[in-house]
Amino acid sequence: MVLHDVLGVTEHAEDVCRRLARDGWLAVSPYLYYKRGGPAFDADDLSVARREMERLRADDLAVDLNGAVSYLRGKGLTESGPTGGGLTGGGLTGGGVTGGGVSRVAVVGFSMGGYLATWAAAHLDVTAAVAVSPSGAGEAPWDGLPPLEKLLAGRHAPWLGLLGERDEQTIATVPVDSVVTVPGAAHGFYRAGLAPALWQRIAAFLDQARIEVPAQRCSPGGSHP
Repeated sequence: MVLHDVLGVTEHAEDVCRRLARDGWLAVSPYLYYKRGGPAFDADDLSVARREMERLRADDLAVDLNGAVSYLRGKGLTESGPTGGGLTGGGLTGGGVTGGGVSRVAVVGFSMGGYLATWAAAHLDVTAAVAVSPSGAGEAPWDGLPPLEKLLAGRHAPWLGLLGERDEQTIATVPVDSVVTVPGAAHGFYRAGLAPALWQRIAAFLDQARIEVPAQRCSPGGSHP
């Protein structure tokens, strides 16, 4: 499950889905702004996107994330590929998927999506969570929710954070052994593209999360916060 940042399901979010699909994951990116239409804001509309983000409510987010997990777990594989829709990319090779459906669900989130990925690691039945430049350190993105550090303290799933070196507040609140720091980078650094070494780190972390799942090769063919 790929959780988008404040701009929505941009080409960047779709590219992350494609990358994960090439690594053998069924990938879906729920559009959290669906009530306004979509699918994304332009970078020049950042202030408008932020206002839309502020309108999101905890109960709605919980429904959306739970629904995405249920959707993924309901997907099965046939000899000709995945059943149903919602897959971006192709070349599935098992890993997180068995013949009876999805057996492991991982979450990758960016900025506000990184906060929600961390929430999922604490509250949903997920195998692992990756938070890239997560927001919410010291104060959650939405009223009434715990800050990032409290979610981290209560997580049950493995968590990996990718943080810009200049994002000092977040770095100060997260476990050092679970963080990759990007030299010289500020919050939102991923919008300029992630270096291959960072993608490799994400892939290795997710592979470790599904290592105990019996792999089946397939023909090529997608509580509240």
